[in-house]
Amino acid sequence: MDLGTLASTLLCAFLLAKLVYPWLTKGTPHENHRLPPGPRRWPIVGNLLQLGHLPHRDLASFCDKYGPLVYLRLGSVDAITTNDPQIIREILLQQDDIFASRPRTVAAVHLAYGCGDVALAPVGPKWKRMRRICMEHLLTTKRLELFAKNRADEAQHLVRDAWDRAQMGKPVNLREVLGAFSMNNVTRMLLGKQYFGAGSSGPQEAMEFMHITHELFWLLGLIYLGDYLPVWRWVDPYGCERKMREVEKRVDDFHTRIIEEHRRANEMRGKDEVEDGDMDFVDILLSLPGEDGKEHMEDVEIKALIQDMIAAATDTSAVTSEWAMAEVIKHPRVLSKIQQELDSVVGFDRMVSESDLAHLPYLRCVVRETFRMHPAGPFLIPHESLRATTINGYYIPAKTRVFINTHGLGRNTALWDNVGEFYPERHWPADGSRVEISHGADFKILPFSAGKRKCPGAPLGVVFVLVALARLFHCFDWSPPDGVRAEDIDTTEVYGMTMPKAEPLMAIAKPRLAPHMYL
Repeated sequence: MDLGTLASTLLCAFLLAKLVYPWLTKGTPHENHRLPPGPRRWPIVGNLLQLGHLPHRDLASFCDKYGPLVYLRLGSVDAITTNDPQIIREILLQQDDIFASRPRTVAAVHLAYGCGDVALAPVGPKWKRMRRICMEHLLTTKRLELFAKNRADEAQHLVRDAWDRAQMGKPVNLREVLGAFSMNNVTRMLLGKQYFGAGSSGPQEAMEFMHITHELFWLLGLIYLGDYLPVWRWVDPYGCERKMREVEKRVDDFHTRIIEEHRRANEMRGKDEVEDGDMDFVDILLSLPGEDGKEHMEDVEIKALIQDMIAAATDTSAVTSEWAMAEVIKHPRVLSKIQQELDSVVGFDRMVSESDLAHLPYLRCVVRETFRMHPAGPFLIPHESLRATTINGYYIPAKTRVFINTHGLGRNTALWDNVGEFYPERHWPADGSRVEISHGADFKILPFSAGKRKCPGAPLGVVFVLVALARLFHCFDWSPPDGVRAEDIDTTEVYGMTMPKAEPLMAIAKPRLAPHMYL
């Protein structure tokens, strides 16, 4: 070894010792407080190396071992995780003022316009204003009723799409048809465009739109080490942050094009010619005044809201619907009961309408059971504490990241019997009351969060899922492709911000109504 190499080695060893020694000698940053129990933490990385490719399952195992509230040190970040309904209720409702904020992650900065949206923004005046715009101008009951005809059209397009594929004698790719249904519903409300099917904007723009959406969800769901170990961002060995910047530009270009198209269309037809019922969400946002007396909202604000709406209502509802179809086809007994209910309520001479949904309690149990076993995402979007507090007598530091494990909640053996069995009857109310698909009073499932951060589009998301399933089960008998037994349908999941099946669901559709009903 020459002197230069020896000197370099000694210098590196000295710097490493200076970095690691304090971690080895001082314990946790909060050693004078009673933190929740949790796994042993390593210097520098904390518990990061104990998380595998399915982190929701790792965190659920920590709760099984250490209790309902677990403390983790993820690099330089304090974190807690839980799958217990009582603790979840305390975080989301009783201490909502403390835990309603969001961490400012690298992905949120790049992909949510500097955390300027509703879903990922920290709590503050900006977030309150953007949420108020959603609730008062976009997701009002009146506004959603104006789009009811579009939703009915798309429900018929869904049936026709499945029928056309069934006529070819081949299995139906349910991921494709359900994805097109969700995407068209959202884009017709949001952008005034249908992206799939007859009269659509064309396959190239549709595929670009779908691809961007999937990339966004993948990057937003990534556990990026740069959020927990700042030095990682200097290296970025897998190019994650570079990918975020690339997607950021493509998304922004797409949104810019949408806004400019709407501006040109509005200029051509004139303000006075645009009736309220003809306005899509982008038209509405372009008509609203901006902050601090500005005549119009900033483009960046409009883009952030467009992105939130697309993300919240497309992939999530399509993923949930595909899981429900997979479990029902896997359990023919359940399919038979759904169809008996549909035949009794709807009959054979008309299609299911939105007004029927309240009268389909068993189907609602099926959706609730799907949310239990296969929540659209493995975690709620992480929360962050604004200041130090206590839960169950344990100290929770300020800026603690909160991972509410919805997947673990639905498989918590203290709450549910036979957690791996798809059994919708477990949700049937003994008193005959309405089957609540949202969290309900017991917090035993949590598809749309609760408190200040509850998804503002939850009622619409439920309608998308119920209508899609009701139409497909009413119009067709379903079975696995030839050579596949029902019990062998694969239910392997893929981790991400949403959690779809690993492989698209393929199934044989056999029409059960008169042919003219499908046209």
